[in-house]
Amino acid sequence: MTFLNIQITKSLNDANSSSAALVASIGLSPLLAAACGVLRGARAYILPKSRRPFDVAYLVVFHLLVTTAIALVAVGASGLSKTTLSPAQITSNQSLVKADMVMLLLEWGFITALTFLASQQAYAKATRKLANDRGGKTLLLAMAISIPFLGIRVLERFIYFFTQNPYLSLVSGSLGLKVGLEVVEEIVVSSSLIIAGVLTRNIQEM
Repeated sequence: MTFLNIQITKSLNDANSSSAALVASIGLSPLLAAACGVLRGARAYILPKSRRPFDVAYLVVFHLLVTTAIALVAVGASGLSKTTLSPAQITSNQSLVKADMVMLLLEWGFITALTFLASQQAYAKATRKLANDRGGKTLLLAMAISIPFLGIRVLERFIYFFTQNPYLSLVSGSLGLKVGLEVVEEIVVSSSLIIAGVLTRNIQEM
Protein backbone atom coordinates (compact mmCIF):
# COMPACT_ATOMS: atom_id res chain seq x y z
CA MET A 1 0.00 0.00 0.00
CA THR A 2 2.80 2.44 0.85
CA PHE A 3 4.54 1.55 -2.44
CA LEU A 4 1.36 2.48 -4.33
CA ASN A 5 1.07 5.66 -2.26
CA ILE A 6 4.60 6.65 -3.25
CA GLN A 7 3.79 6.06 -6.92
CA ILE A 8 0.65 8.22 -6.62
CA THR A 9 2.67 10.93 -4.92
CA LYS A 10 5.35 10.87 -7.63
CA SER A 11 2.74 11.12 -10.37
CA LEU A 12 1.16 14.15 -8.74
CA ASN A 13 4.34 15.79 -7.54
CA ASP A 14 4.72 18.13 -10.50
CA ALA A 15 1.37 19.73 -9.65
CA ASN A 16 1.69 19.98 -5.91
CA SER A 17 3.52 17.73 -3.44
CA SER A 18 1.11 18.57 -0.61
CA SER A 19 -1.93 17.42 -2.55
CA ALA A 20 -0.05 14.31 -3.64
CA ALA A 21 0.87 13.41 -0.07
CA LEU A 22 -2.72 14.05 0.99
CA VAL A 23 -4.10 11.68 -1.64
CA ALA A 24 -1.50 9.08 -0.66
CA SER A 25 -2.59 9.28 3.00
CA ILE A 26 -6.01 7.94 2.03
CA GLY A 27 -4.47 4.47 2.35
CA LEU A 28 -4.73 4.80 6.13
CA SER A 29 -8.53 4.62 6.06
CA PRO A 30 -8.74 1.03 4.70
CA LEU A 31 -6.28 -0.13 7.37
CA LEU A 32 -8.38 1.43 10.11
CA ALA A 33 -11.60 0.07 8.60
CA ALA A 34 -10.09 -3.44 8.47
CA ALA A 35 -9.06 -3.17 12.13
CA CYS A 36 -12.60 -2.06 12.96
CA GLY A 37 -14.01 -5.17 11.28
CA VAL A 38 -11.63 -7.48 13.13
CA LEU A 39 -12.51 -5.84 16.45
CA ARG A 40 -16.21 -6.28 15.74
CA GLY A 41 -15.53 -9.97 15.03
CA ALA A 42 -13.61 -10.36 18.29
CA ARG A 43 -16.53 -8.90 20.27
CA ALA A 44 -18.93 -11.24 18.46
CA TYR A 45 -16.86 -14.25 19.56
CA ILE A 46 -16.43 -12.99 23.14
CA LEU A 47 -19.90 -11.72 23.98
CA PRO A 48 -23.41 -12.95 23.17
CA LYS A 49 -25.55 -10.53 21.15
CA SER A 50 -27.51 -9.53 24.25
CA ARG A 51 -24.34 -8.14 25.84
CA ARG A 52 -23.26 -6.02 22.87
CA PRO A 53 -26.35 -3.91 22.08
CA PHE A 54 -24.33 -0.94 20.80
CA ASP A 55 -22.20 -2.71 18.21
CA VAL A 56 -24.31 -1.43 15.31
CA ALA A 57 -24.08 2.15 16.59
CA TYR A 58 -20.34 1.77 17.08
CA LEU A 59 -19.91 0.55 13.49
CA VAL A 60 -22.06 3.39 12.12
CA VAL A 61 -20.10 6.06 14.03
CA PHE A 62 -16.75 4.60 13.00
CA HIS A 63 -17.64 4.35 9.33
CA LEU A 64 -18.97 7.90 9.42
CA LEU A 65 -15.55 8.99 10.66
CA VAL A 66 -13.85 7.00 7.87
CA THR A 67 -16.19 8.42 5.21
CA THR A 68 -15.69 11.96 6.48
CA ALA A 69 -11.91 11.53 6.44
CA ILE A 70 -12.01 10.29 2.84
CA ALA A 71 -14.25 13.23 1.86
CA LEU A 72 -11.78 15.67 3.42
CA VAL A 73 -8.97 14.02 1.48
CA ALA A 74 -10.89 14.47 -1.77
CA VAL A 75 -11.79 18.11 -1.13
CA GLY A 76 -8.37 19.05 0.21
CA ALA A 77 -6.49 17.35 -2.62
CA SER A 78 -8.74 18.99 -5.20
CA GLY A 79 -8.09 22.41 -3.73
CA LEU A 80 -4.35 22.03 -3.29
CA SER A 81 -3.88 20.70 -6.83
CA LYS A 82 -4.87 24.07 -8.31
CA THR A 83 -1.95 26.09 -9.60
CA THR A 84 -3.33 29.53 -8.67
CA LEU A 85 -4.55 29.85 -5.10
CA SER A 86 -5.01 32.90 -2.94
CA PRO A 87 -3.49 32.87 0.58
CA ALA A 88 -7.00 32.43 2.01
CA GLN A 89 -7.65 29.39 -0.21
CA ILE A 90 -4.32 27.84 0.72
CA THR A 91 -5.10 28.29 4.41
CA SER A 92 -8.56 26.81 3.95
CA ASN A 93 -7.27 23.72 2.14
CA GLN A 94 -4.48 23.24 4.67
CA SER A 95 -7.14 23.31 7.39
CA LEU A 96 -8.98 20.51 5.59
CA VAL A 97 -5.75 18.52 5.50
CA LYS A 98 -5.26 18.94 9.24
CA ALA A 99 -8.90 18.10 9.93
CA ASP A 100 -8.48 14.88 7.95
CA MET A 101 -5.47 13.85 10.05
CA VAL A 102 -7.32 14.67 13.28
CA MET A 103 -10.16 12.40 12.11
CA LEU A 104 -7.73 9.56 11.42
CA LEU A 105 -6.16 10.02 14.85
CA LEU A 106 -9.62 9.92 16.46
CA GLU A 107 -10.40 6.70 14.59
CA TRP A 108 -7.22 5.11 15.92
CA GLY A 109 -8.02 6.27 19.47
CA PHE A 110 -11.56 4.92 19.11
CA ILE A 111 -10.29 1.48 18.05
CA THR A 112 -7.63 1.44 20.78
CA ALA A 113 -10.16 2.20 23.54
CA LEU A 114 -12.62 -0.44 22.30
CA THR A 115 -9.86 -3.04 21.95
CA PHE A 116 -8.82 -2.43 25.56
CA LEU A 117 -12.45 -2.76 26.67
CA ALA A 118 -12.92 -5.97 24.67
CA SER A 119 -9.75 -7.43 26.22
CA GLN A 120 -11.08 -6.74 29.71
CA GLN A 121 -14.36 -8.40 28.79
CA ALA A 122 -12.58 -11.43 27.33
CA TYR A 123 -10.72 -12.11 30.56
CA ALA A 124 -13.47 -11.13 32.99
CA LYS A 125 -14.71 -13.94 35.22
CA ALA A 126 -18.33 -13.48 34.15
CA THR A 127 -17.37 -13.61 30.49
CA ARG A 128 -15.00 -16.58 30.44
CA LYS A 129 -17.88 -19.03 30.66
CA LEU A 130 -19.50 -17.45 27.61
CA ALA A 131 -16.46 -16.64 25.52
CA ASN A 132 -15.34 -18.47 22.44
CA ASP A 133 -11.70 -18.31 23.56
CA ARG A 134 -10.18 -19.52 20.35
CA GLY A 135 -11.88 -17.04 18.06
CA GLY A 136 -12.14 -13.98 20.26
CA LYS A 137 -8.69 -14.14 21.78
CA THR A 138 -7.02 -14.84 18.43
CA LEU A 139 -8.59 -11.72 16.95
CA LEU A 140 -7.78 -9.68 20.06
CA LEU A 141 -4.15 -10.81 19.84
CA ALA A 142 -4.05 -9.58 16.25
CA MET A 143 -5.52 -6.27 17.37
CA ALA A 144 -3.01 -5.99 20.24
CA ILE A 145 -0.18 -6.47 17.74
CA SER A 146 -1.70 -4.07 15.19
CA ILE A 147 -2.71 -1.16 17.43
CA PRO A 148 0.83 0.17 18.18
CA PHE A 149 1.89 -0.09 14.53
CA LEU A 150 -1.31 1.59 13.38
CA GLY A 151 -0.60 4.35 15.89
CA ILE A 152 2.91 4.89 14.53
CA ARG A 153 1.58 5.02 10.97
CA VAL A 154 -1.16 7.54 11.81
CA LEU A 155 1.09 9.71 13.98
CA GLU A 156 3.76 9.80 11.28
CA ARG A 157 1.30 11.30 8.78
CA PHE A 158 -0.20 13.54 11.47
CA ILE A 159 3.21 15.00 12.34
CA TYR A 160 4.09 15.48 8.67
CA PHE A 161 0.94 17.44 7.80
CA PHE A 162 1.16 19.62 10.91
CA THR A 163 4.90 20.33 10.66
CA GLN A 164 5.66 19.80 6.94
CA ASN A 165 8.89 18.09 7.99
CA PRO A 166 10.71 17.33 4.69
CA TYR A 167 12.22 14.16 6.14
CA LEU A 168 8.71 12.66 6.34
CA SER A 169 7.70 13.65 2.81
CA LEU A 170 6.76 10.79 0.49
CA VAL A 171 8.58 12.62 -2.31
CA SER A 172 11.77 13.98 -0.78
CA GLY A 173 11.92 12.20 2.56
CA SER A 174 14.42 9.63 3.76
CA LEU A 175 13.95 6.14 2.30
CA GLY A 176 14.89 4.66 5.65
CA LEU A 177 12.15 6.62 7.40
CA LYS A 178 9.61 5.59 4.75
CA VAL A 179 10.44 1.94 5.33
CA GLY A 180 10.69 2.20 9.11
CA LEU A 181 7.62 4.35 9.69
CA GLU A 182 5.31 3.25 6.89
CA VAL A 183 6.17 0.02 5.06
CA VAL A 184 6.98 -2.08 8.13
CA GLU A 185 3.86 -0.88 9.96
CA GLU A 186 1.54 -1.67 7.08
CA ILE A 187 3.08 -5.12 6.57
CA VAL A 188 2.74 -6.00 10.27
CA VAL A 189 -0.86 -4.73 10.51
CA SER A 190 -2.01 -6.35 7.27
CA SER A 191 -0.30 -9.68 8.05
CA SER A 192 -1.66 -9.81 11.60
CA LEU A 193 -5.25 -9.16 10.56
CA ILE A 194 -5.12 -11.55 7.59
CA ILE A 195 -3.62 -14.40 9.64
CA ALA A 196 -6.17 -13.90 12.42
CA GLY A 197 -8.97 -13.89 9.86
CA VAL A 198 -7.76 -17.15 8.31
CA LEU A 199 -7.41 -18.86 11.71
CA THR A 200 -10.94 -17.90 12.77
CA ARG A 201 -12.77 -18.22 9.45
CA ASN A 202 -14.72 -21.36 10.47
CA ILE A 203 -15.60 -20.32 14.03
CA GLN A 204 -19.23 -19.34 14.60
CA GLU A 205 -20.28 -16.18 16.41
CA MET A 206 -22.16 -16.38 19.67
